[in-house]
Amino acid sequence: MSAIFYHSDEQRLAAEKTKLEHEEKIKRKTVTKILPAETFYDAEDYHQKYLLQVYNGSLLVSLNIDEDELITSHVAARLNGYAARYAPLELFEKEWKQLGLNDDQVNYVRNQIKKGLRS
Repeated sequence: MSAIFYHSDEQRLAAEKTKLEHEEKIKRKTVTKILPAETFYDAEDYHQKYLLQVYNGSLLVSLNIDEDELITSHVAARLNGYAARYAPLELFEKEWKQLGLNDDQVNYVRNQIKKGLRS
């Protein structure tokens, strides 16, 4: 299920606005639900940072992050989005030093992003 969970009316309104803007951009309705946040359960291990694990396993290995850290790692969360090409190169360039990446890791992510953003 595609869903956005909110904690406040402000978040709900922002999510509804963003959803409408996206639907206007793509010229069709989306199935994403906007729901109140309730009890949260971590996904099973194989779902954690899924795109980073499946398509960018070599990057994940080079980060030396184990399965337990994968759930809570800020670096893994950011790289999951970048390596999956959900954010622009300009944003990555502003942030990669703060993520503590080495030159090989930076070049790998840059190359992934340059393949083109996903919509």
